[in-house]
Amino acid sequence: MDSKRKWKVWAVILMVIWAGLYFLPSMVNDGVLPGWFTNVFSKKLNYGLDLKGGLELKYTVDYKKAIGDNALKLRESLSDRLIGEYAKKEAKDPQTLTDEERKGFEGKYKIERPEYNVLKVTFVEASDIALLTQDVVDTLDRRFVLRQLDATSAQLLLPEKAIGEIKNEVVAQTLDTIRKRVEGFGLVEPDVRRSGESDIDVQLPGLSKRQMKLVRERIGQTAQLTFRIVDRNPFFGDKKPLVDEFKKDFAEKAKTLEWVAGSGDAYIKSEKKSELLSFFKYMKTKTGLPKDENQIGFQVIEDKDPVSGQLRSKYWRTLYLFSRVELAGDHLTRAVVGYDQKNQPVVNLEFDSQGARMFAAVTEKHTKELMAIMLDDDVNSAPQIREKISGGRAQITLGGERSPREMLEEAKSLVTVLNNGAYKAPVLRVHDLEVGPSLGRDAIRSGVLSMFVGSLLVIFFMLIYYKFSGMVANIALLANVLFIFALLVSFNAALTLPGMAGIVLTVGMAVDANVLIFERVREELRAGRTHRSAIDIGYAKAFWTIFDAHITTALSGVVLLFYTTGPIYGFAVTLLIGITCSLFTAIVITRMIYDYLFDVKKVESVSI
Repeated sequence: MDSKRKWKVWAVILMVIWAGLYFLPSMVNDGVLPGWFTNVFSKKLNYGLDLKGGLELKYTVDYKKAIGDNALKLRESLSDRLIGEYAKKEAKDPQTLTDEERKGFEGKYKIERPEYNVLKVTFVEASDIALLTQDVVDTLDRRFVLRQLDATSAQLLLPEKAIGEIKNEVVAQTLDTIRKRVEGFGLVEPDVRRSGESDIDVQLPGLSKRQMKLVRERIGQTAQLTFRIVDRNPFFGDKKPLVDEFKKDFAEKAKTLEWVAGSGDAYIKSEKKSELLSFFKYMKTKTGLPKDENQIGFQVIEDKDPVSGQLRSKYWRTLYLFSRVELAGDHLTRAVVGYDQKNQPVVNLEFDSQGARMFAAVTEKHTKELMAIMLDDDVNSAPQIREKISGGRAQITLGGERSPREMLEEAKSLVTVLNNGAYKAPVLRVHDLEVGPSLGRDAIRSGVLSMFVGSLLVIFFMLIYYKFSGMVANIALLANVLFIFALLVSFNAALTLPGMAGIVLTVGMAVDANVLIFERVREELRAGRTHRSAIDIGYAKAFWTIFDAHITTALSGVVLLFYTTGPIYGFAVTLLIGITCSLFTAIVITRMIYDYLFDVKKVESVSI
């Protein structure tokens, strides 16, 4: 056997060993394997909702409400712009207008919203319609198109393409928010994914009744964008003793919890937000802190390589905030990425008229302080207020000793959060189903029994009908099943009841591939060829038939993967993994065994 073939043999052997080690923790009880082994191979096979029981929810996102709310914000911005244009015509400063003057200018036009994606502007004087141009609309929101209706009126229309983009943006933001909230509970194997155009499916296996109640309450809340001032002198004191006490009493809930005290800053960090949430519940019962005037914010910190941009570490840290909301995201019209005078990435914010006045007052009062920009209780940024900011526009500088690329990525991420916050959409629950654990146990027992009996019958058939070659096929079959389960564990995928059916189906396909090969080999043997020659021709001529059968089945699996959810999705996952493994084991592994017998052991024939 040449060196190239030896390399392939060792590669396959190492793959089989890897699959066995990866799947082993799922086969034995906790505590049986040594600690060093479980640290390296810590993952276990997860079971889906239909096998383990739990909670299945479906939500729909009212994206039309989000678009309509944004149109109302645009109406406020457009009104401010028109007032400014009227003021300029009379040589007045728009920033110093009295309330009476503003009302006088507002009487010259009327802005209505006849549909969720349309604004209609009607002027008293026909000549004033010249104040409304596409350039003016573009400065407020480039997605809207200006169309003149008659001599005194025009409409701002959001096209279908823009509606689709906003819909995708709103649903994606809601999906991300729901996923973050679910992960905050520290649940095992939560499954949150988009379904259709505006629906979101949530499957949470293994939940207790109390957890189900909490999940329903938490997911049902709409994401809130708020601006709060950071309390740099919270009288919480040294919390290291309390952290140590919590870690001692609840070791499983505080594996990565750590108290950090630096110059002028003290906080608690952890790799998991759920550990921080558990600790502060504990702290509240022990100390009664934080008081009503303070609250805890959580910020995720990512340490990336400045050159490659690769993530080196990621953890959650706490920030102590004043509970008072200084400004809500309801007044934010849009956020865009820009650059300052030093060509550094910044985030430019624009508020409506009321928000602009509130922001000016807040920034004047809290100059030199830190303002936390929050989505729910997560702090996305806490920039320093350098001076009073008026005019309805603000700029967030990112700062820090980081690469320009990393700063730009953070700016884009912050813009996404802020704009998604501005496009808040109601989340309506349309499906709520509890799956009992007894059904899961029965399903597991029946599924395992059917897999065992089916596989055993196939193994006996191959041994009886194809003799030694049947044993070769059975070796490949066992490797196939091992690879399937190892990949399910590796991808953190959950095994469902239809997934078991998918495994049984791929077992049949793997055997069918070997049957095609063996029957072709038999034809060549009847034609008078040697066993070695018959094997070579059998594999060569049966390959494309096997490949075609697997590819056509895989295409069906891909369709199911992208357009289904729940149990059918689990079936698609195992089907695609199984097809890949069966194609590899039926062709590569069995052929490798024959090559070994003919080239190394120098056998002349094999029973088939």
